[in-house]
Amino acid sequence: ADFVLDIHSCSSDVGSFALPSSMNLSEELAEKLPVKYVIESLAHMTLEGGTTLDCALLHDVPSVCVECGQHSHPDVVARAVAVISSFLSLQVLNEAGSFDADESKHSNKPIVMRCEFAERVSCGFEWLNQFPEFSFVPEYMPVFRDKDRGDVKCPIKGGAYIVMPSSSPVIGEEALFWASA
Repeated sequence: ADFVLDIHSCSSDVGSFALPSSMNLSEELAEKLPVKYVIESLAHMTLEGGTTLDCALLHDVPSVCVECGQHSHPDVVARAVAVISSFLSLQVLNEAGSFDADESKHSNKPIVMRCEFAERVSCGFEWLNQFPEFSFVPEYMPVFRDKDRGDVKCPIKGGAYIVMPSSSPVIGEEALFWASA
């Protein structure tokens, strides 16, 4: 394969977002898709690995996973179709091995974030507030607590966005990912 596009829906009520693999061409492709957010460096942070993007990276194939919104959202299928159509229209690279600047058909550029790290769920985990997907949290604001660390605050200088906060935290799995724009 020349590229891999992995389309999903998710449990959170959120606009579509792209998770490119760590290849530069994957990140470039993600920014040309009709999504609200692009979160770089998150795709290979999952606890177990073994995702479609991990497999594509192993074979040196650029790849992007797109979450098209909540499973039951009325626009989720239309968002998926728009992403697939846009992806298919971008399949031509210029001589430099990059996408031409005018190839993107959507008018709104996505907000690009870089994932800093994941927080794992441990004993006694509880959210201190409800945090919708992509909530901005100021530096040092308490976000959750657990038995070992007590109140855990946003550790990112200048604050960060909460990406994929778990609605059903499971010990050892990701509670959230921190990203900065």
